[in-house]
Amino acid sequence: MAEITRHQLSALLLSALRERGLGARDLFEGRQEPLSWFFRVVAYDQSELDILESGALDTLHAPSAMVELVVDEMALGLANIGTEGLGTYLAPQEDPIPGRDGLELGPEVMLGYVHIDVAPPALWLDERESNPTRNDALASRLSKVAQEVGAVSDTVEVHIEGALDPEGGWTDPKENVRPAGVAVHFTFDIPLAGTGKRELAAVFARAADGARDAVEGMRSVFRGDHE
Repeated sequence: MAEITRHQLSALLLSALRERGLGARDLFEGRQEPLSWFFRVVAYDQSELDILESGALDTLHAPSAMVELVVDEMALGLANIGTEGLGTYLAPQEDPIPGRDGLELGPEVMLGYVHIDVAPPALWLDERESNPTRNDALASRLSKVAQEVGAVSDTVEVHIEGALDPEGGWTDPKENVRPAGVAVHFTFDIPLAGTGKRELAAVFARAADGARDAVEGMRSVFRGDHE
């Protein structure tokens, strides 16, 4: 990997989102632990973001994608200096193991991850009636979107918060339950070994494609829910 900084990583991710018609707002970065840096952004369809930023909030309720890039800064440093650079930090072994003299980056080590949570606006959930049939249909359509969009990701999950009841479940006719929160979650792995700018751009392109398609899928789910 040519030397790259965490801010170049975030710039590559934003560029991938823009190329797919997604606008970004509420950029934020920070640390989760001593060696873990994260960058978060909320992405909207650019045309809808233009309306949001014009101040016409009352006329628009659009699904959004929370995109989070998490980077292992030790892995990033190792990627930049390579095994030869790493060797300058190590003392030679007094009794090296035969066949184990060289160094290589473990294939299971991750440089980082891109996490994406796509959710509908709160109003869409607030307007829903507590209807077991509609709840079941919503879960089915969300699962279908997750499966279709998730084909480009490494992990995919559907979250319906506050909806499950241990006794009857949220589709039980006797229960008066509606989803309190809905999201479709995707994760894209960024391996340390063999990752350069071209590979990073490819991962971010897949993530941006997933965010765009999931936003449209979320919109279609709730549009169908009102038909």
